Amino acid sequence: MERVIDLSSRIDYEMLFDRKTAQTYYGVEPEPAGRYYDDDRGMVVRTHVDGGPFRQDLIQFEPDVLAFASFGSPFPLPNVRHHVQTVGDEDWIHFMLCLDSAICENVLGQEVVEQERYECTITRYPAKSVIDRMSRLDGQYKIACLWFKPDALLRMLETTESRIPDELFWLKAGRVDRVYHASIPLTTQMYHAVNDVLACNFSGGVRRAFVRSKYLELLSTIYQSLVDQANQKRSFCGDGDHRKVEAVASYLTSNPASKDSLADIARRVGMNRTKLVTTFKEVYGTSVEAYWRDWRLQKARDLLVNRQMSVSEVAQQVGYSEISAFTRAFSKQFGIAPKKYQMK
Repeated sequence: MERVIDLSSRIDYEMLFDRKTAQTYYGVEPEPAGRYYDDDRGMVVRTHVDGGPFRQDLIQFEPDVLAFASFGSPFPLPNVRHHVQTVGDEDWIHFMLCLDSAICENVLGQEVVEQERYECTITRYPAKSVIDRMSRLDGQYKIACLWFKPDALLRMLETTESRIPDELFWLKAGRVDRVYHASIPLTTQMYHAVNDVLACNFSGGVRRAFVRSKYLELLSTIYQSLVDQANQKRSFCGDGDHRKVEAVASYLTSNPASKDSLADIARRVGMNRTKLVTTFKEVYGTSVEAYWRDWRLQKARDLLVNRQMSVSEVAQQVGYSEISAFTRAFSKQFGIAPKKYQMK
């Protein structure tokens, strides 16, 4: 059945790789297949806005990996400049590089994410998010975006969840219940990689290989910067405090059924409750309660698949005394009831 979308209100980026939808969205037909890419998994849109050029390169490397690079002067098309984006039934992770633009996102019902020029912002959107995105109209517009579902991000980085620092847990697979984001400054290397994509005159498979190599360069550079930033935060809070909150995290993951209060847990490591709350958030980017809940539910998911335990046994194993409460929490986190997940 043909999909229908109201472009005056919202857009799902995955749908832009349908030529008719893209033409409606941009107001101009993308360049013919074969001129730049062999099929519509890659498109180039070229037009003019009030006498100024606009160009966007769209590529779908895999169903769950998308990338966009855009240039407009003095500013982009209306639907690009201000639009409402929807996120489907799974979480997405967005890497946005603002080279000569500033962007404001209102993730409806959650929070506002502002991004200045010469910044890269990495944002995790929960499933079903609605994002009201607006570009500021002051100067030219140049951005690049990488979009991943969490499993795809690990695949593209050729790494595993165990190698992702605890502070960046929100880049791991599964579902999250709120927006997470971090920003890093653009480097000269990042800037040149985006310009190389926009300036590329190759076509066909050679173009696809070249563009892919530039986005992989961006991804690896940004990820390493995030890791370095996490390590700097760890040093900032002091080795002693960092070791204490690591001990808290270790205690929580070793005792998923514990009924200890935050004050009890803080006393275990020689901190007061307030210090624990603030330092834990600095190190792990989330609250103690949210970290514990997310870990318990991730553990529950592993138990359901790997050990073939019953749902009630799993619930007890991860500290839920009532199976109904466990079912609600699991369904909210992963978008599926535990019993159905086990039967997949």
